[in-house]
Amino acid sequence: MTEFTGKLKSIIFESADSLFKILVVEIQGELADYADDEIKVTGNFGDLEEDGDYRFSGQLVEHPKYGTQFQADSCTRVLPSESGGVEKYLASDKFPGIGKKAAEKIVQALGPNALKLLQSDPAKIDQLGLKPKQKQSLLNGLRDTDNLSEMLVELANWGINKRTAGQLYKKYHEQALSKLQEDPYAPLGDVSGYSFKAADRLAQHFGIAPNSPKRAQGAVIEVLSLALTREGDTYVLLDKLVQDTVSLLQVEDYDLVAEAVNALQEQGKVVVQENRAALGSAFKVEAEITEELERVSKPLKNAYSARAVDRAIAHAEASLGITYDEEQKQAVKNAVTQPLSILTGGPGSGKTTIIDGILLALKELADLDEEEAEEDFLLAAPTGRAAKRMSEVTGYEAKTIHRLIGLGIDGTELDDLKELEGAILIIDEMSMVDIYLFKKLLSCISYVSHIVLVGDKDQLPSVGAGNVFSDLIACQHFPTAKLTVVHRQKDGSTIIPLAHAVNEGKDDQLLFQKTKSYSFIKCPPSQAASVVGQIAAAALKSGFPADDIQVLGAMYRGDAGINRLNDVLQEVLNPPQAKSKLLQAHDEVFRAGDRILQLQNDPEKGIFNGQIGKVIAVNPEDKEERLLANFDGKELAFAPNDLNNLTRAYAVTIHKSQGSEFPLVILCLTMQNFIMLKRNLLYTAITRASSKLVMVGDPRAFSQAMKQEGNQRQTSLVYLLREKFGEPAEEKAAAPISEAAEAAAYLTPELIHSGMISPMIGMEELTAGCENLQEVIAKRGQ
Repeated sequence: MTEFTGKLKSIIFESADSLFKILVVEIQGELADYADDEIKVTGNFGDLEEDGDYRFSGQLVEHPKYGTQFQADSCTRVLPSESGGVEKYLASDKFPGIGKKAAEKIVQALGPNALKLLQSDPAKIDQLGLKPKQKQSLLNGLRDTDNLSEMLVELANWGINKRTAGQLYKKYHEQALSKLQEDPYAPLGDVSGYSFKAADRLAQHFGIAPNSPKRAQGAVIEVLSLALTREGDTYVLLDKLVQDTVSLLQVEDYDLVAEAVNALQEQGKVVVQENRAALGSAFKVEAEITEELERVSKPLKNAYSARAVDRAIAHAEASLGITYDEEQKQAVKNAVTQPLSILTGGPGSGKTTIIDGILLALKELADLDEEEAEEDFLLAAPTGRAAKRMSEVTGYEAKTIHRLIGLGIDGTELDDLKELEGAILIIDEMSMVDIYLFKKLLSCISYVSHIVLVGDKDQLPSVGAGNVFSDLIACQHFPTAKLTVVHRQKDGSTIIPLAHAVNEGKDDQLLFQKTKSYSFIKCPPSQAASVVGQIAAAALKSGFPADDIQVLGAMYRGDAGINRLNDVLQEVLNPPQAKSKLLQAHDEVFRAGDRILQLQNDPEKGIFNGQIGKVIAVNPEDKEERLLANFDGKELAFAPNDLNNLTRAYAVTIHKSQGSEFPLVILCLTMQNFIMLKRNLLYTAITRASSKLVMVGDPRAFSQAMKQEGNQRQTSLVYLLREKFGEPAEEKAAAPISEAAEAAAYLTPELIHSGMISPMIGMEELTAGCENLQEVIAKRGQ
């Protein structure tokens, strides 16, 4: 075994699905039997920092093509020991929340050997005067230095990819390996990317039996987790849960599944209500939303008189030079007289104009001057584009919800979020808000007189779990204005009538007409990308700026998928210039001028999933600023590890386009998108076009999308809201779950085979129409 210490100069190869890397290392000191200053080092490595010092153990090997290399069996970080290096290391991304000043403070207190002192005696951290989060960050970072690389390599040997391995380490730290050995199914539902399939591989390695109770519990969690993340469902019907769990286990033992559900209930990981089963974590969020809604929707103490409200609305109409219809007037009245109200309507129904009127009316009623209004009017939307449009229409600053509540700044958690106080809070594009963001938003409201939630209930639901906006409307407790009259058809635009026709499932032949504002071009999937490119080129020649042209699709893969479309569109909308630099990252090439999309929330940078930006420059050789981009006026630098979260955005999925409008939309759908073709998908896509719409692809795909209603998400929130606030008058409530019933809510083998227990599991009264779960189980077990 040979050892040497060196400085990592660059990573010249990194496998996308394993930990294998090829490094260029500058040798410090000597490496036996090797004379050059630098050497290529190969092996499985965890996260490495360029310019970091490492000690490698392994052997020299002779590669037939690349010559002498060092094949590393292990690699350990050599911590810096001089003041400047220690400060730089502590201020790096490895220690979130510890900036330059805190790093200097640590080194001043402990000297250049600060890192070694803290590793040998972590209690010294308490002597540094750091904030609690900084202390924890320092502890985690120092612990990671010792254990991360070793654990990542071990997990790689078990077949777990590096991203998931990193998530496991983040969750369990140095106990990750022992936790997995004890119960490889435990991380399911808690660790992103960790699947039942991966757990099964480890279980086989550790000799865990296929009918193990731990495996059955893991399968139940996996079924519920997949429903949550893939479908957005926060609960699964019990009979489906049993069926899917047995299928996943490939062990036809219904007693085992019943016992698993019972055990998970006792652990608080699963909640069973009536014939519904939910992950405990998701149920908790929806229950907390219900409590927060009760808090923020208490009746106002000082309401405005009806006469004053009418005068204020008339003032708003005069100021805007319009006359509201009765639906619109009711929306304004709800907003200024109710603590929480809802406004929903399709394109052209006047939602934006009503927001303007609400602010003008409230300003009049509350007698606010302009400075007071700017402070008291809180406006927000889920995306930067939607917030920008809100600002342009109202003249008041609108922010993303994340920015409004301070979410993501320096990794803040709930206790550190901003408190919201003001005369009114208006949230636009509410259909995009999932249960997690809505819970955080509500928890931040300290005192706001009026809350108005605005959106289009017929658009696609949020990318994240839940169906918040539709559930709030469906519970029928909060005053809701539903706008049905179309007021806006820009210059005789035919797009809005088409959108409403699609939403109502009318004659699909309307899609294939050639009109002033939209048209259809038929082509097979193999030609779709080329046709889309030609349309984009023609649009450029006709005067459309490149930034006004947006292509939408349903899926990333396939001949007409987003990835292929972006390859073609990049050459059309941002062709390479002489001597322009190119940056290869994962399977994409970036260059200056490219439109890009952020794929994950990045709180430290202040950018979020779905945000669109533009590349300013690429620097293939730069170690820290590999790519520079502008996101909503903010210039950001992206290191190599950040590039996996970026993709080109000349074409984006319809889901990612929500909250935005574009002068020209080119919509590409084929039967390769079969599983995605739903009415709300097509409706959402069409409503992204503000001026022109060109539809491209297979007519059958568009017809199917128009005819096929979208799946209704299964969520606990609407049940919790009705339990809290009461059932709508025309509906009879399901029997509430008593404490005694909850205590009896257990499946047993005897009850399963007797077929006597209802889907409510222990409830004395049956909900009308509920299928008897035990009968289902008994039949399947025959």
